[in-house]
Amino acid sequence: MKQHRITKRTAVVGTAVLGTIVAATAAWAVFGSTIVAGAAGGAEIVQEITVVGEQLSSPLLPGESSNVKLAIHNPNSNVRAQVTGISPGTVTVSGVAPTDVDTCKAYVVTNQGMYPALPTLAKDGDFDYTIGDGVKLGDAPLICQGMKWTTNWNVTFQAVR
Repeated sequence: MKQHRITKRTAVVGTAVLGTIVAATAAWAVFGSTIVAGAAGGAEIVQEITVVGEQLSSPLLPGESSNVKLAIHNPNSNVRAQVTGISPGTVTVSGVAPTDVDTCKAYVVTNQGMYPALPTLAKDGDFDYTIGDGVKLGDAPLICQGMKWTTNWNVTFQAVR
């Protein structure tokens, strides 16, 4: 039986090969692992903005206009409220015969004037927004005298920091 002698050269080569195998195994372990990290979050709670409208001149004669004031209130202490749009909505008419409501409603014209720049309300803030000539009574016939109307205005908001 022949004995193999271990020389320094064989020991160095063997150690180098073993070192390569260990390094390759360690690299595989790093690339093959998965780490999970959690990040919690949530949505802000915002209370509804309130708007109260008022026609500043009333009653009107045919051909007259009135400004409309919108009193806007932001009840939120955590965010400001940016007004992103204002547009006229529906008009309701009363005080005339039911058969004349549609005819008379056609003479109540909204959105006559120019809108000033849209505001951003402060936290817990108020803003009075006036629409110049927001309502106009057209050349309505006699059947419309004494009518009353309510104009509705759509105001949209966005919460901002």
